Amino acid sequence: MKRTILVLVACLGLLLAAEVWLRGNLFRYVSYSNSESIDVQLRDRDREGPWHMLFVGDSEVRWGLNPEQVDRGLTEGGATARSFNHAFDGFGASWWTVLLPRVLQSPALADVQTVAIGVQMIEVHQVLTPTRDHCGALQRPVLTSAFGIDNGLDGLCQSRAWDSQLGRQMFAPLWSVRYASAVRTLLMPEAVSVTPMLQFNSRKAGKPLRGFQPHRSIEQDEKEAYAEFGRWKAQFNPERDFNPLPPQAWEQMVAEGGFFDEVNSIVSRSERRLVLFALPTNPLAIDTFQRRADYARNSRLLSQWAANQRVTFIDLGIQDRPDAAMYFSDMRHLSGYGAADFSLRLGRAFAPFMDIGQRSADVPSVQGPLCMSTARIGVTQPVDGTVQLNGESSPQSHTSTLTVRKLQP
Repeated sequence: MKRTILVLVACLGLLLAAEVWLRGNLFRYVSYSNSESIDVQLRDRDREGPWHMLFVGDSEVRWGLNPEQVDRGLTEGGATARSFNHAFDGFGASWWTVLLPRVLQSPALADVQTVAIGVQMIEVHQVLTPTRDHCGALQRPVLTSAFGIDNGLDGLCQSRAWDSQLGRQMFAPLWSVRYASAVRTLLMPEAVSVTPMLQFNSRKAGKPLRGFQPHRSIEQDEKEAYAEFGRWKAQFNPERDFNPLPPQAWEQMVAEGGFFDEVNSIVSRSERRLVLFALPTNPLAIDTFQRRADYARNSRLLSQWAANQRVTFIDLGIQDRPDAAMYFSDMRHLSGYGAADFSLRLGRAFAPFMDIGQRSADVPSVQGPLCMSTARIGVTQPVDGTVQLNGESSPQSHTSTLTVRKLQP
């Protein structure tokens, strides 16, 4: 009996020692999110605040929204704020219906007053439910990571039997149980590790900045850009995929109880303010999918919804530019150069609607076109007196051209 007690005490001592070591060292050696970029994002988010404005969305936001330039644009418009880019590669607007409630609980985001969501105007979005399997190759590693576990997101990618779930809940305080996958990754040789680690393309152009990652332009990597466009296009079936959207899809999204109502409700419940902006997708992708008319119609629908709900929506229009090969990094994303320009203009457009910081008394009203001839920026006046920006692109009057002539839809 005495021997048994000694063995139990020794085992408990080893478990305690292991727990102490894991709590101090595990994520020094193992990725917290299974994504190098998200690990850096979370570290900078927690260390460099406070933040007042949060940008979320997919890679088009992470590559395309430079927070320093947004802040500069806000300042030029008479508003002051510190913004952070919290977008994740592969996590479009639909994903943020489940991510936002968890992410906004972070103590590092306690001062956030405005949540800005980048909306892809040529795709359909939906409210995701915690019980359905939506995970793809980009989402699964993140959502099953320690980050996903801590935010209650791992159930989106895997279902467990009730006894397994009960055991996890009972022993959740033990890191050796809670983060068992990360512990296995630590103990196993990298060559045989089963935990995927997301690493994205190597065309980065500098260090991350407040969650934003600048990338090289098409012009700087012409051959690689051409090859990447070919690989991207080959993923699709032209007859099935390169077609306009069903017109009723966005009508349902802006209907009562639809996607945008749910997004607004999520942000409102967190006692923050929602703002929306149209993503600056490369016109090459828009034309490849034959969706210029969709863009124009969806922008009108979202503008009307935003005016009715007293939500700010800004659309700077389709970015048809003569310097497209410098402005874009590939067939979808902005380059570092394009991100600096777009972010500055977006900050200027947001400024009249911000309630953050000290506002100067002589802030100009927004009138007429903002910056781009490719969009007509209109102004509507909702019943509460706020001003709403909305953009409308003419599908008949634009064609997408790039300096890299091979990159044509």
